[in-house]
Amino acid sequence: MKSAPWSLAVFILTGLLLQAQPSVSLAEDPASGSAKPSSASAEVKQEESKTEIYLSLYMQGSRPLNRPARLQEDPFTNTDVQGGLGGGLKIGFFPAFAGRYVGLEAELSGLDGKVNAPTATTGGVTRSANFRLQSINAMANVLLRYPGDVIQPYIGVGAGLSGGFARDLNLQHSTIGVVHENAADGAFAYQFLGGLRANVSDRVFLFTEYKYFVANYQWESEFANGSRGPSFTLNYRTHIVAGGLGFSF
Repeated sequence: MKSAPWSLAVFILTGLLLQAQPSVSLAEDPASGSAKPSSASAEVKQEESKTEIYLSLYMQGSRPLNRPARLQEDPFTNTDVQGGLGGGLKIGFFPAFAGRYVGLEAELSGLDGKVNAPTATTGGVTRSANFRLQSINAMANVLLRYPGDVIQPYIGVGAGLSGGFARDLNLQHSTIGVVHENAADGAFAYQFLGGLRANVSDRVFLFTEYKYFVANYQWESEFANGSRGPSFTLNYRTHIVAGGLGFSF
């Protein structure tokens, strides 16, 4: 009978140890589980801290404003500037130190179009103009965007050089003469743009954008005998809509 208290004490102690064991394992589980989200969060922060570099290809179409072509400063008041199709490529980056909100972009693109001014007589002078207008544009853009996970709207401004080529030229002016030769001019250009980018995956995205493009061309022509002809100008203004595919690195 004297051993009964000792047996009872051992029984109670064993029960307490068994009861405490699950609480220890439960205390360890949250600790192990909390380590995984912490690791995933670190990976996300590391990805967001990287500078994004990308390459994109696109197609574009233009709708120019009808600004008059001028021959020796004499305007063709009925000028019809017609748009066309083209394409281009961009290489850009959004640096990590700017939070990937501000980026720089180099852009090379081309456009096709046509300029037509039907024969008309005003002030006793008969004029007509017809030529194909092609441009190759090298631009540098500064962009501001919202770096969302999937949808990223952005706006920007750019400046650069535009090569304007007047092909199949046919200018007729009853007092100045007739010009049939091709001509080319390099002009300062600038543009305003805004767009929307959609990330398809971590490395692939689609985008569409609008641009308002400006370049003032001044061509020096030649007559059929090779002598220098009159200069003619066009203050080119056009709306451009583009869409394409890009790859991030």
